[in-house]
Amino acid sequence: MAGIKSRIQESVKSAMKARDKARLDAARLLLSALQYEEMQRKVDELPDEVSTSILQREVNRRKEELEFAEKAGRKDALEAVTLEIKFIEEFLPQQLSGEQLEKIILEMKSRDPALNMGGVMKALKESYAGQYDGKAASEIAKRVLS
Repeated sequence: MAGIKSRIQESVKSAMKARDKARLDAARLLLSALQYEEMQRKVDELPDEVSTSILQREVNRRKEELEFAEKAGRKDALEAVTLEIKFIEEFLPQQLSGEQLEKIILEMKSRDPALNMGGVMKALKESYAGQYDGKAASEIAKRVLS
């Protein structure tokens, strides 16, 4: 399977051919974010785990933009940002649902009754990196562990 960066580069090419400005702009922004991180780390290509975390960061930024656009009543921005989020999520691994996260955390707790919040989050990061929303996981862990 091709790396995340190469898949985004292919998306740039196909968006150019299709004259899809919205996808092209989003793909270029993602490439820029990845290339900036590569420059910072002085590497030719980032491992997929790092690329995934950068894409998740970009999704979180867009979600914040959505909140501001909603508060400001900007329907045009809402639509554009929603499309960007959907585009970015195409490159992320399949996300775990709230029910799946809860099941995983309950399983962890049954194996180790003394498990704390830090232990849950560390285990999730090690086993399911890029597959869950950290905020949702934190809320579920608090509920399950209390």
